[in-house]
Amino acid sequence: MATSLLSPPHPSSTLVNISDDADPRLIRVLAPSTSDPAAFESNCASAISAGDAAGLLRTVIDAGAIAGLLTADYTTDEAVSAFSLLTVYLERVDDKKAERDLCGALADAVGKAGKGDDGAEGNKGEKQSAMVAALFNLRTDGNEKVKLLTKIVELSDVLALSPSEPRGVSALADMLDASSIKASLVLWGGDDTIDNATLRALYKAVSEGMDRVLAKLEKNDNEEDKTVKMKIEAAKKRKQTYMLLLLETYNDESKLDSEVTAYAREASVYAIRDPITLFSTQRRILSLPSVSALRKTESALYDLLKIFMEGKLQDYRDFTAMPDKMTVFGTFKLNEDECMRNMCLLSLVSLASEHEEIPYSAIASTLNIEEDDVERWVIRAVGSGLMDAKMDQLRKVVLVERCAVRQFGTKEWTALKHRLDKWKANVKGVLDALDKSGAVADGQ
Repeated sequence: MATSLLSPPHPSSTLVNISDDADPRLIRVLAPSTSDPAAFESNCASAISAGDAAGLLRTVIDAGAIAGLLTADYTTDEAVSAFSLLTVYLERVDDKKAERDLCGALADAVGKAGKGDDGAEGNKGEKQSAMVAALFNLRTDGNEKVKLLTKIVELSDVLALSPSEPRGVSALADMLDASSIKASLVLWGGDDTIDNATLRALYKAVSEGMDRVLAKLEKNDNEEDKTVKMKIEAAKKRKQTYMLLLLETYNDESKLDSEVTAYAREASVYAIRDPITLFSTQRRILSLPSVSALRKTESALYDLLKIFMEGKLQDYRDFTAMPDKMTVFGTFKLNEDECMRNMCLLSLVSLASEHEEIPYSAIASTLNIEEDDVERWVIRAVGSGLMDAKMDQLRKVVLVERCAVRQFGTKEWTALKHRLDKWKANVKGVLDALDKSGAVADGQ
């Protein structure tokens, strides 16, 4: 049985068809990459004879045998074929805890096997992520799937991670879309199955993955290349989304560490820099304990964030009038002109949420602009997607059809009740008119 081969047999030719001698064939494929192939084959043969699936997997993992599949001797498809056969042994492990532990150990072994070797790095990363993906597809436990997905993200190259339009360019990038991943997490068991630590690892891995994507894209950024710029913005949006998901898993300020505080700071800066694009996603940012904690460590940053989330243009002007607060712009590299422009849009949205008809003069007063500029700002607000409105140029009023709500408290509930009461009265009037017209028709 302990046969040492000069050149390893390819799994595509020896292992695709499961047969009675599939076990020894698999072992012969893995043996050459170990320090003592003969001893490795002998130990594996003993485990197979004893029906010890767990022992066989531990032998393969401890011997570093998986590294051989990552060499240039095998294509990605061949490496995945061999690894897939190896993962079948997990189902033969009797103890469920041991099965879960070995599943994680196999994924870790794939990751460690590629370290310290700079040759064919891109291809090696592709092989590693594809091998773990094969394991991911076979597992059903929610925690296991999230942990394996985390490993896939960590091993994947920039191309596989980069968000792209249209969908379909990268299956992994599509899966990591916020709506897709939330649906998947529910399918895998949600909060009842997946613990916070496991979710945090995934969210952190995606955030760091977007850092890798951004580093490469920004290195190749050309001001005239709109496609690259779109990819950069998409990566920034995805990073912000996952940073917020990560921060949502922390409910106790007393348990926050420096790393979480750094994420809270970065997420807050992004929300100030771009409060429009991820308006709905970022609306709850002030309720996160990790962000609230910034009041103690980064008070100026927190105050500015609160203005962008809930305040109006006058609040922003009051803030910038205080010299001790103005340092926040330089510290976090915030563009004052862009901040002013965004605050004007947000103030207009707040005004629109309070009135169904807004006179041009009211908008001009709120934004401190000339009436001639009002239509330009309304067009910008509509273009941002935060509101739908029409302009009556003869009456000089803006007719609000739909508007995003920046905050929803007692005042907003009262306004909603008023609108519902008005709608109810209008419907009653229509029904009464129909009843009267019906009675007249019956009388005739």
